[in-house]
Amino acid sequence: MVHAQDDSSSPGYHPFWYARIIGIFDIDVRWTRDDGVIEPRQKKYFLWVRWFGKDGTYPSGVKYQRLDRIGFVHDEDDTEPFGFIDPACVIRAVHLIPAFEHGQTTELLGPSIARRDKMKTEDWCYYYVNRYSRLT
Repeated sequence: MVHAQDDSSSPGYHPFWYARIIGIFDIDVRWTRDDGVIEPRQKKYFLWVRWFGKDGTYPSGVKYQRLDRIGFVHDEDDTEPFGFIDPACVIRAVHLIPAFEHGQTTELLGPSIARRDKMKTEDWCYYYVNRYSRLT
């Protein structure tokens, strides 16, 4: 879960974006400044993610006393289904609950390393986001 980068005054605004982490990577980077000086090597970390989008047809949140419902983004949504993010941008992990009543689909993504092995060629159509936790 990361803070949304959308305009908060836009219709359907939601304060968070959700993604599934596919991989965690690090690279060694050397910067060359404008004056030609090469900075010392630095290690940078990043996450490769598959983005989810909020289901705008499903009323959710505190007002409706329902968990948010999300589904994987695909190319037809005019949104990139994959991306890279800085691990420092991650607010917290959430528990995703498959929306079993909506079933699975093969329409979002073909066979891919982005999918967990046990899912083979299918994705759940929707998930419920359980971002609330109780400390005991």
